[in-house]
Amino acid sequence: MATSSAAPEPAFEIADATPEDAEALLAVKDASWREAYAHLLPAAFLEGGLGDSPARTEGWRRSLSPESPARFALVRSRGRVVGFAGAGPARDDDAPAAEELYTVYVLAELHGTGAGQAVVERVLADRPASVWVFEDNPRAQGFYSRLGFMPDGARHLEEVGGTPVYEIRMVRGAGGGA
Repeated sequence: MATSSAAPEPAFEIADATPEDAEALLAVKDASWREAYAHLLPAAFLEGGLGDSPARTEGWRRSLSPESPARFALVRSRGRVVGFAGAGPARDDDAPAAEELYTVYVLAELHGTGAGQAVVERVLADRPASVWVFEDNPRAQGFYSRLGFMPDGARHLEEVGGTPVYEIRMVRGAGGGA
């Protein structure tokens, strides 16, 4: 009976994202919105309103280029992209920290594996930052809290898919975060 000394394949790997990853990241974003926001946004919007278009893809390619001030990383599992995160200079006029965590999406199949934390650490490390999150998204708020983010009292109303939704800002480090 032969035994294998090979280490088990890791559940995921983290890598820097490149412009060539734009389509894969958009697919993850769209799938994640369908998984995470079904309770918040209209089904018709989630099924068709996210939309693939050459302009959307090209915009993401620019964001993923080395010339962009943003940093993006992806999560790969079994050869396919299953998550990503992006961070960069804060965009708020009243930014409580110099950096902002722009986006984090990991497919539900990898929730609880550490993939979300690992991809955030790749783009943000432990630097002070802010992040905007839907107010009616307790799972995401819990995730950010575990990473040291706390609500700072900022709140604004967005319209997404014809539905008004509130976002709250969470901060870690500078400006009242943990």
